[in-house]
Amino acid sequence: MTLEANPFKDKKAASAAFFGALLLVAGCQSPDNALYFEGEAQATTFHITVYGDARVEASDIQRWLAEYNHVASPWDSTSLISALNGPVLVAPDHPYLCELLQIGRALYYETEGALDPTLAPVIEAWGFGVGPATLLPGDTLALAALMHHVGDTSWFSLAHLCTGNSPAKLAFDQGIPAPGREGLRTQLNFMSFSQGHSVDIVCDSLRARGATAAFVEIGGELRTFGIKPDGSSYSVGIELPQEGKTSDFAYTLTIDERALATSGNYRNYKVDPRTGQHYGHTLDAKTGWPIQTDVLSATLIGPTCAAADGMATAAMSMGLEKTKQWLAAHPEWDALLIYGNEADGLKVWASMDL
Repeated sequence: MTLEANPFKDKKAASAAFFGALLLVAGCQSPDNALYFEGEAQATTFHITVYGDARVEASDIQRWLAEYNHVASPWDSTSLISALNGPVLVAPDHPYLCELLQIGRALYYETEGALDPTLAPVIEAWGFGVGPATLLPGDTLALAALMHHVGDTSWFSLAHLCTGNSPAKLAFDQGIPAPGREGLRTQLNFMSFSQGHSVDIVCDSLRARGATAAFVEIGGELRTFGIKPDGSSYSVGIELPQEGKTSDFAYTLTIDERALATSGNYRNYKVDPRTGQHYGHTLDAKTGWPIQTDVLSATLIGPTCAAADGMATAAMSMGLEKTKQWLAAHPEWDALLIYGNEADGLKVWASMDL
């Protein structure tokens, strides 16, 4: 018997929503002459506010999201990431795909492997990817087989293809036949930070269209830039880590010229129907098993949304003390970490004044 999905709308795994078919994009002019866009995808929403003399229409937003979908969505069998995980080695010649590879490599180093894109087959087997769960909770042999190539860094060579004229990149450029898939034994999953990356892409596109300030939020991951006409800050509410949809906010933060992402296991989990045990979507990259550290919700605030998204996921795996150590070594970052349990009560640690 395999794991069953929880009855609540997934937060992190629902990043698939962004990559689904776009159902609605609407734009309007607000009273302060800002442009406001909101849209729905398969299971998530986005909200974008743009200031300045920006040459942006709803069709532009839709096109940018569709292009990113074609690059990064594992739910799209024709996407570039699906091709990259296919039987034939392909050149990562799209800038978005190059960035995903390079961000993934950087986050692997930053987290000492706590965030590992090669967990792709294990993510799928637990049911946190494209299809249903196929892994039995007690099947250690099957999990060990899936973990065989997890941690293999041979895929770093693909990230190098995007930087400079390496021999492999020259071979691709000159049309020399590429080596077979046997040269790359891993499957890659970038969903731990690709939604944040899409926020960065939209921000860059808005700047290029003349926006002087903007707030971009997709599925709860967000980034701001510029100063609003009235000089006020952007405010963001952080939810309490509890199951189900809630309007309760633990704290409200101000975010100016920064990006923010939150990760938590309290909505995205599976249930063993035999025992009722919950399995969260945060996986231990060393063992492949779902891991529950003392951190229940991790909000990371940094320079890019892709990095914030990835580090929020990693913080769930690293735990409170290791995440605090990482933050101490990276003063350009801030975090709000909610930890504890329902019996003893929730506690909050923050690197900034609240």
